[in-house]
Amino acid sequence: MFFCAVAAAGFVGGWGLILGWHVQAGAMPDLPANGLAYAALAICAMALAGRCTAKWHPALKRVSTLIACSVLAGIDVGLSGLSGEAAQKTFFAALLGIALVVLAARHAPAGLRQRWLGKDSA
Repeated sequence: MFFCAVAAAGFVGGWGLILGWHVQAGAMPDLPANGLAYAALAICAMALAGRCTAKWHPALKRVSTLIACSVLAGIDVGLSGLSGEAAQKTFFAALLGIALVVLAARHAPAGLRQRWLGKDSA
């Protein structure tokens, strides 16, 4: 249970940092940095899903991470005041970072998956 709480704190804190960075900037963020920031958030989300939802199928954990992080990226774009092409680029840079982490979780070596996602994740 301790690992679940730590992963949840990292996930919420990470999104808070990203949101604060975007709202403070007020303009379109650097796209590679945005993708990396959301990739880091997806890493925390995968750890959260691996630790807190041990009974779920691994594919469900990956899909739930993808959906949850994508929703947060959309909320972030809306709250930061971006519109039009800048909003699309920012959202899709975040989505690319999230998707790469979800794919990496699927194709990572078994030892890394067990440490990152918990014992029963594949």
